[in-house]
Amino acid sequence: MSLDFGAVLARAWKITWENKVLWIFGILAGLGSGGSPNFNMDFSNFRTGPGGQPELPPRVQEFFDRFEPTVLWAIIGGIVCLAILISLVLLALSIIGRGGLIGGVQIAEANGKVTFGEAWNAGRRHFLTLFLIGLLVGIVTVVLALVLILPGIGIAAVTFGVGIICAIPLICVFVIAAIILGIVAYFAQIAAVLEGLSVMDAFRRGWEVLRANIAPIIILGIILAVVGGFLGFVISLPIFLIVVPAMISVMGFANENQAVGTTALAVAGLCFVAYLPVLLIAGGILQTWITSSWTLAYQQLTRPAAPLGSTPAPTIVHPL
Repeated sequence: MSLDFGAVLARAWKITWENKVLWIFGILAGLGSGGSPNFNMDFSNFRTGPGGQPELPPRVQEFFDRFEPTVLWAIIGGIVCLAILISLVLLALSIIGRGGLIGGVQIAEANGKVTFGEAWNAGRRHFLTLFLIGLLVGIVTVVLALVLILPGIGIAAVTFGVGIICAIPLICVFVIAAIILGIVAYFAQIAAVLEGLSVMDAFRRGWEVLRANIAPIIILGIILAVVGGFLGFVISLPIFLIVVPAMISVMGFANENQAVGTTALAVAGLCFVAYLPVLLIAGGILQTWITSSWTLAYQQLTRPAAPLGSTPAPTIVHPL
């Protein structure tokens, strides 16, 4: 089936701009995606103790020496538990944000506008289904990795790296399978919210939509990946500048230069705090536009005869 790419992308931006409340859900949805860049840093100036173990700077070592081992481990355990709790909360908010975005776009497309309560209710009502979809995808991905990648790694290890040639096809199969699974899961999430389907029915619906419209979906995916990747890079570019004083701070503390370390750390912290709101808002807008594009594309592909911009939503979610 054909897909009007221009109409979908333009309509998605109109919904994004006219319903700024969806930016909040874009920010929440972004909590469960993305990653952090890796930076190669030279830690050769760090001192090492007996056995080659890294030795902490004196001030840091003095701080830890104040506590008994049991108290220190209790503090570490508390920090770990707090980190896990925060991660679970962020995961829950991310799921609600994704569901709220999809449901919010559905309501905005039908009514012209959406409120925070309507979008939040959509995400909350479909929370369990979206969580189970993500959990199932994670389990299947891990199983595929164990079945396809681990044997290749084992062969390469036994043959001292020569067998890596045999592992390359397995890795390619894993990547292709993971991409297909990710697309099906994305459409399954949309189907679960828009059509109120169960987990397995949503997966079947997502697979049907992908199989029947693979060409336009690939084209739209490439467009959104290129545009989204470029905009995401531009948005994240100032973060690389913040890394510079952070690295200077690390090296300053490593060389026991407290003045340089403290000053550089303060500069990095102030820059990060100042840019964080811009980063969150810009990322939320981008996430809202991308999700709106996929949601509108799903609606057009499943109801191709209806004109874009006037299609009534099959189920409008209202706050309880």
